[in-house]
Amino acid sequence: MFGLLRTIWAAMVVVGHIFWLSDFGRFAVFGFYILSGYLMTYIMHTSYGYSSLGRKKFATNRFLRLYPAFWAAILCSIVITLFWGSSSNGFILPTNLAAIIGNTTMIFPHWMPSQIEPRLSPATWALTVELFFYVAIALGISKTLKRTYIWISLSVVFIVLSYVMNLYWHARYFSIPAGSLPFSLGALIFFLSKQKSVRYIPEAILASPIKLFFTSFCIAIVTSIAISQSLSFWLMEIIFYFCMAINFLLVLSLAKQNTFVNGLSTKLDKKIGDFSYPFYLLHYQAAAIASVISLGKVASLKENFSLISCMLTFLILFIMSLCVIKLIDKPVEKLRQTIKAK
Repeated sequence: MFGLLRTIWAAMVVVGHIFWLSDFGRFAVFGFYILSGYLMTYIMHTSYGYSSLGRKKFATNRFLRLYPAFWAAILCSIVITLFWGSSSNGFILPTNLAAIIGNTTMIFPHWMPSQIEPRLSPATWALTVELFFYVAIALGISKTLKRTYIWISLSVVFIVLSYVMNLYWHARYFSIPAGSLPFSLGALIFFLSKQKSVRYIPEAILASPIKLFFTSFCIAIVTSIAISQSLSFWLMEIIFYFCMAINFLLVLSLAKQNTFVNGLSTKLDKKIGDFSYPFYLLHYQAAAIASVISLGKVASLKENFSLISCMLTFLILFIMSLCVIKLIDKPVEKLRQTIKAK
């Protein structure tokens, strides 16, 4: 029952990037990392295994899940650029080698992938982080509980060293090593979810994932506003990791089969969840089209915000995402299931 959660998190990223405060979306991004760490560890253990054949099937299915929609999003950005020109939204055709590699392969070659510009689907720097840890998980970094605890420990060491070395907070968010802690915590969830009870975590906390979500959501809103009002650096960092801990409990709660929203069927939850990835890939493109319709040019909707532009953007994003789901994801999913079943 992760579909609704994934799409809400994707919508938070959309709101943060397009209409409001960018910091709002980063709380959701680390939630995605935790969930990915859990799901990738789960399917490696339960569906693919760690044989050479299992790893090949995992890699093939990940490729089919991520790349066709990604290339569609890139093509959409190129069309927007050719019709309406480049803009502040980042739709500039790449000319340097690193940007060409990134916009073709989803692998932006830098320890902080966000440093590689331009990105035709601007938010996809985080997919480089995802791919890195997909490979690590396939190679067995979370194959056992012991390995997972070692991984978590090394992730904490990186965080501590980043403070000792006085690195800017970007190193703890945009970099590939920054994704290690949430991914490793997600992997830990796989092992904890199989236990009848989790030591040190009262069952009452895990019994209501919706309360955990709203706690995290409210923290994200209040903190984003406070950051814009010059919230102290240390308090910002403490709250960010506290929110990540709540998202850890949220994913653990759902992994233990607790219901996110009462009455929401598994089938409907999956249908809602199908929109999360295209929402993430296409929100800048949808906003560009909405700005052309409402303003006559590609422009920032943060600086030209209106309720109509917000509704129009989400309507266009919904239609574009539905096209990706129907024309790309559904046909490819049949192939993925065939590969998985062999």
